Amino acid sequence: MRLLLVEDDRMIGDSLRAALRMEGHAVDWVRDAEAATATLSSERFDLVLLDLGLPRGSGMDVLRLLRARGDVTPVIVLTARDGPGDRVAGLD
Repeated sequence: MRLLLVEDDRMIGDSLRAALRMEGHAVDWVRDAEAATATLSSERFDLVLLDLGLPRGSGMDVLRLLRARGDVTPVIVLTARDGPGDRVAGLD
Protein backbone atom coordinates (compact mmCIF):
# COMPACT_ATOMS: atom_id res chain seq x y z
CA MET A 1 0.00 0.00 0.00
CA ARG A 2 1.06 3.56 -0.62
CA LEU A 3 0.52 5.66 2.50
CA LEU A 4 0.76 9.35 3.29
CA LEU A 5 1.84 10.05 6.86
CA VAL A 6 1.00 13.58 8.01
CA GLU A 7 2.78 14.08 11.35
CA ASP A 8 4.87 16.97 12.64
CA ASP A 9 6.55 15.18 15.56
CA ARG A 10 9.87 13.79 14.35
CA MET A 11 10.06 10.93 16.86
CA ILE A 12 6.49 9.74 16.18
CA GLY A 13 6.92 10.13 12.42
CA ASP A 14 10.23 8.25 12.33
CA SER A 15 8.78 5.40 14.39
CA LEU A 16 5.58 5.11 12.35
CA ARG A 17 7.38 5.32 9.03
CA ALA A 18 9.92 2.67 10.04
CA ALA A 19 7.23 0.29 11.33
CA LEU A 20 5.05 0.73 8.26
CA ARG A 21 7.98 0.22 5.90
CA MET A 22 8.94 -2.96 7.77
CA GLU A 23 5.43 -4.21 6.96
CA GLY A 24 6.07 -3.57 3.27
CA HIS A 25 4.25 -0.27 2.79
CA ALA A 26 5.53 2.67 0.76
CA VAL A 27 5.34 5.71 3.05
CA ASP A 28 5.54 9.37 2.09
CA TRP A 29 5.86 11.68 5.09
CA VAL A 30 4.96 15.36 5.30
CA ARG A 31 5.11 17.49 8.43
CA ASP A 32 2.55 20.28 8.03
CA ALA A 33 -0.93 20.99 6.71
CA GLU A 34 0.19 22.95 3.65
CA ALA A 35 2.51 20.16 2.52
CA ALA A 36 -0.25 17.62 3.08
CA THR A 37 -2.73 19.60 1.02
CA ALA A 38 -0.23 20.08 -1.81
CA THR A 39 0.77 16.41 -1.81
CA LEU A 40 -2.83 15.19 -1.76
CA SER A 41 -3.66 17.53 -4.66
CA SER A 42 -1.02 16.02 -6.89
CA GLU A 43 -0.64 12.38 -5.82
CA ARG A 44 -2.84 9.38 -5.02
CA PHE A 45 -2.56 7.28 -1.87
CA ASP A 46 -4.26 4.15 -0.59
CA LEU A 47 -4.49 5.57 2.95
CA VAL A 48 -3.73 8.78 4.84
CA LEU A 49 -2.54 8.75 8.45
CA LEU A 50 -3.40 12.25 9.63
CA ASP A 51 -2.42 14.10 12.79
CA LEU A 52 -4.81 16.90 13.74
CA GLY A 53 -2.33 19.22 15.48
CA LEU A 54 -0.12 20.44 12.64
CA PRO A 55 1.90 23.54 11.83
CA ARG A 56 0.63 25.80 9.03
CA GLY A 57 -2.99 24.68 9.40
CA SER A 58 -4.93 21.89 11.05
CA GLY A 59 -5.35 18.27 10.13
CA MET A 60 -9.10 18.81 10.24
CA ASP A 61 -8.76 21.46 7.51
CA VAL A 62 -6.77 19.00 5.40
CA LEU A 63 -9.52 16.40 5.84
CA ARG A 64 -12.27 18.90 4.98
CA LEU A 65 -10.48 19.95 1.79
CA LEU A 66 -9.95 16.33 0.81
CA ARG A 67 -13.62 15.48 1.22
CA ALA A 68 -14.86 18.75 -0.33
CA ARG A 69 -13.23 17.85 -3.60
CA GLY A 70 -14.80 14.40 -3.55
CA ASP A 71 -11.68 12.45 -2.59
CA VAL A 72 -12.74 9.32 -0.70
CA THR A 73 -9.24 8.12 0.21
CA PRO A 74 -9.47 6.39 3.61
CA VAL A 75 -8.10 8.49 6.47
CA ILE A 76 -7.03 7.36 9.92
CA VAL A 77 -6.86 10.29 12.33
CA LEU A 78 -3.93 10.19 14.76
CA THR A 79 -4.38 12.57 17.65
CA ALA A 80 -4.11 13.01 21.39
CA ARG A 81 -7.43 14.88 21.33
CA ASP A 82 -10.06 12.73 22.94
CA GLY A 83 -13.01 15.01 23.65
CA PRO A 84 -16.43 14.03 22.29
CA GLY A 85 -16.54 17.21 20.18
CA ASP A 86 -13.24 16.33 18.50
CA ARG A 87 -14.42 12.79 17.76
CA VAL A 88 -17.71 13.97 16.29
CA ALA A 89 -15.96 16.61 14.15
CA GLY A 90 -13.62 13.97 12.76
CA LEU A 91 -16.48 11.67 11.87
CA ASP A 92 -18.47 14.46 10.27
